[in-house]
Amino acid sequence: MLEQGGGRIVNTASEAGLRGGTAGTPYTVSKHGVVGLTKSIAFHYGDQGIRCNAVCPGSVETAIGLGGSMVHEAGLNKVMAMVQGSASGGLAKPEQLASAIAFLASDDSSNVNGAILAVDHGWSAA
Repeated sequence: MLEQGGGRIVNTASEAGLRGGTAGTPYTVSKHGVVGLTKSIAFHYGDQGIRCNAVCPGSVETAIGLGGSMVHEAGLNKVMAMVQGSASGGLAKPEQLASAIAFLASDDSSNVNGAILAVDHGWSAA
């Protein structure tokens, strides 16, 4: 990216990267790491034309969002209770998350760098 004069990076963290999370400690720690990595890249490489942002989805209709093997059963029950109590509730479709990623990768977001975008039906607002 440096050789070509810049570029765009969009990382995928998680709602668990915004707070303690109920998805288990290793998952939560890794998503906090993604948030930190995103901000560090944005800070250190922004002046060289590299923009780096991250999306933090809540529950998405994927194997993990639907109770896949990575989620502990007790944690899943807590997560689903929070999702149902969020601003608009429910699970996001992968296409909804893809739209946010496409925006961050586009020229429309040319002034956005180091942003951590919650794409979580308002879950993180609770």
